[in-house]
Amino acid sequence: MANSTPLDRQWAHLMALCKSESDFLADDRHPRLLQLVQAEIEVLARQMGFTERAIATRDFRAERSGRHIVRIIVG
Repeated sequence: MANSTPLDRQWAHLMALCKSESDFLADDRHPRLLQLVQAEIEVLARQMGFTERAIATRDFRAERSGRHIVRIIVG
């Protein structure tokens, strides 16, 4: 993403990790990779300020302005 902000990059990474998690859960063949992806999701989501509940339910939300993430919705 051209001129992406750190928050844009974090959001894109979090969404890619969630996609990988979904794929590994559906595939049911890579339990160790799934554990690694889940751990990385938890660390990144905490760094971004998501609540433990949002992390547990994977209820990640953000507000966009144009092509950029402007804030994380935590509550």
